[in-house]
Amino acid sequence: MKNIRLILSIFLFFAAIPLAQAAPVVDNKAEGKRLCQLGRYSEAKPFLEKAIRQNPRSGALWYMAIVKQHLYDFDGAVESLEAYLPALSSAEWLNRADSLMTVLQIGQRAFDHCQDVVIIDSLQASKDDFFTYYRLGAESGRIQSEQGEPYFESLAADYQLFSTGTGLEDRHRFQGQWDERHSVNGIGSNRFRIIDPFLRTDGETLYFACDSTPGMGGFDIYRTTFNPDMNAYYEPERLGMPFNSPYDDYMMAIDETHQVGWWATNRNAPADSVTIYLFLLDDDPVYLDEPTASRARIDNIAETWREEGGYASLIAELMEAPQEVVEEKKLHIIINDDKIYTSEEQFRNSDARRAYQRSVAVEHEIAEQEAALVTLRSEYARASAASRKALAPKIERAEESLFALYGRLREAVLRYRRLEQ
Repeated sequence: MKNIRLILSIFLFFAAIPLAQAAPVVDNKAEGKRLCQLGRYSEAKPFLEKAIRQNPRSGALWYMAIVKQHLYDFDGAVESLEAYLPALSSAEWLNRADSLMTVLQIGQRAFDHCQDVVIIDSLQASKDDFFTYYRLGAESGRIQSEQGEPYFESLAADYQLFSTGTGLEDRHRFQGQWDERHSVNGIGSNRFRIIDPFLRTDGETLYFACDSTPGMGGFDIYRTTFNPDMNAYYEPERLGMPFNSPYDDYMMAIDETHQVGWWATNRNAPADSVTIYLFLLDDDPVYLDEPTASRARIDNIAETWREEGGYASLIAELMEAPQEVVEEKKLHIIINDDKIYTSEEQFRNSDARRAYQRSVAVEHEIAEQEAALVTLRSEYARASAASRKALAPKIERAEESLFALYGRLREAVLRYRRLEQ
């Protein structure tokens, strides 16, 4: 009986102790994939490593390649993707793998030629109005906005450059009036978005951002120069690291006055924000002898400095410098040697005013016809003998049309001068 009571006591004692809950089983591949898709690459890596140890041909290798890409381990990313290739059979996935491999190779080349850029400051701003934080010297023009979309305007406020989404358009101001927008030759695509144009003061060097593929990832910053003989821009080139990255990079702007530049990126920034970097301009780039992920990622801007203590005085000068706004140029309408008008309202004779307005309209037509003629002549220079036969009459007609416009302009000018004497 005693033994029965003892056994019962022991049973009741252990029954009173709650059983420990079993630890949930973690699906390492699923968790690594989830964190990767959220952009939490450092957190995703250990889960994916466990999944790969469990199954060396696991689909976790695909996400590991993406994780290592964003951690700037491009050699490791290529190795992970190559290890996953034997497991692929469908044409769709093989094409996707081929595209990712191209992106990784572009990133690897950019990493190996990482520029030694001095980044003097950084700040975080809202994604919607980040460009309002750019402080550009007077000579460099301005970044304006239209319905929230940024565009470039020159110092003299006589030239503007816009993004259309798939290309760029520009317009000029003549005699106080803006002409129609025209497509920018050499910049455009039906497949990719093109945003954030900026033209340097030389009038030839153009920066913009594009989400072209293959690329380094998201939007990349491109640079090109204008070819006056072709009336078009040369083939754009993608900037290297640290300007571009596996993330979105855009809005490169150059301050010629202070010899600094700005660009924005969503790396190292919370959601709905961007990081704006301010760097010293170096038109003859210097490259790092031994690139590191830290320098390419810009983990610490002080790591890039060449002056002990940083660049506080230069930053203060930039932030305090007023953005010069150029007043609209006054007109210069010559009536005779003794009479020059600076406004259309100064015309006393209504017929003379109308003649002046016709002269302004003809000037716009002349500018458009001259640009068209440059394009035709460039096409002729590159064309085959057969194509030249078709182009020659077009060039002749364009030249005749331009000659007639010059005559119309001369008549309008003589008329308003005569009537306003």
